[in-house]
Amino acid sequence: MKGHNHTKISSPPRFENLNGLRFIGAFSVFVFHCFTLGQEVWGDFFSRSWFQSLKKIFNQGHYGVNLFFVLSGFLITYLLLAEAKRSNKINVYGFFMRRLLRIWPVYFIVLIFGFLIFPHLPFGLSTINSPLYYGAFLSNFEEIWHGWKDNVNLLTITWSVSIEEQFYMAWVLLMLLIPPVRKGKGFLVYFTILIAANLVFRYYNANDERVIYFHTLSVISDIAIGGYLSCLCYYFSIQKLFSKISKWTNVLIYAIGLGGIFLISNVFRGDFVIAERLLLGLFFAYIIADQAFGINSFFKADKLPGFYNLGEISYGIYMYHCIVIYYTQVMVVELGWNGSFSGFIFFVLFSGLASFGIAWLSFHYIEKPLLTLKKYFR
Repeated sequence: MKGHNHTKISSPPRFENLNGLRFIGAFSVFVFHCFTLGQEVWGDFFSRSWFQSLKKIFNQGHYGVNLFFVLSGFLITYLLLAEAKRSNKINVYGFFMRRLLRIWPVYFIVLIFGFLIFPHLPFGLSTINSPLYYGAFLSNFEEIWHGWKDNVNLLTITWSVSIEEQFYMAWVLLMLLIPPVRKGKGFLVYFTILIAANLVFRYYNANDERVIYFHTLSVISDIAIGGYLSCLCYYFSIQKLFSKISKWTNVLIYAIGLGGIFLISNVFRGDFVIAERLLLGLFFAYIIADQAFGINSFFKADKLPGFYNLGEISYGIYMYHCIVIYYTQVMVVELGWNGSFSGFIFFVLFSGLASFGIAWLSFHYIEKPLLTLKKYFR
């Protein structure tokens, strides 16, 4: 982003390379689901040691959700701080409506498909989950209560969006109830409380795998860390530090962080699971700061071929890909290609291209027209 000095901000800030990061996050989750959803349909190759080794690597793709959370906290906080500086207060209704226009359309398209359309389609299934909880953005709790015994995996993807929306709703309430918050005050205190609550919650629920993975309080530190980074950049200009980090130091930090992700099952055991989310959140915050502000970065996400454009449609890729994966698996099984590794490669490629295509159509014909309405809620 050019002109980081917040005193010069007169319009909503824009950051370079974060679109590319969005795609990296969405694609990581997509690959993770290719290896984990519907595993029972694949042939003997799936259980061989070489394939299981490959699966262990790509199983870490679910950490793309962590990246999404930190990125969301960073961007939304910075936008709110900039708005408070520009207008002397935050337009709470405008904030709510902008989030609604961005999140709700695709979210409810997936819900309508999963609850009302999918059960009546060929190869469709009915879910035991409650549409009321999903409609109220509480699908992460439904995943804790019923996800382990539900057949409709394509609805599971909404859990992270529900948590983001819960966070935004809590922020709206804070701004309505506490006038200084509407002026951009107290954000660091709020984020500190959330991080502390996260650590305490994970301490008392460390042995419950589903709660640790899906509960709002267990993952909220990601969004809070992103918000913390925003405040530090906005008020204390810590982004200047990234101009002093050498390329090789940068490479070393990335290598340590990525190594930690791939060795996570060996590192974060027992009580160490309490700090897992916090430490990974800090690593993803570093990546975001390096991509947005770093001068000596060894790569820039938006410069990777196609990543900027795919980042624009990353929300659709994330939300629709489980539907595509399900029906692509059905097609591969019907064709009898599920017994070979080449059939699996076809499945991954076809699922990816179809997900990208559907996301592109959704963005240009549903999301983008609605996003033009944001200008009325500045």
